[in-house]
Amino acid sequence: MPWVKFTADHNWVQPAFTVAYKSGMHLNVTRACADEAIERGVAVRTAAPKREKADGKT
Repeated sequence: MPWVKFTADHNWVQPAFTVAYKSGMHLNVTRACADEAIERGVAVRTAAPKREKADGKT
């Protein structure tokens, strides 16, 4: 699943549900959602954020 950052609000509509993403959210989403959002120009693909280690260092 790819990481994306939403640059505008986006509703990902599926037959059984809708997920509302807000501008500025940086999330790991399904490939179908990412492809649709990028195609519509409301998201950009990004790298996964660095995880902080237990000692507080990245």
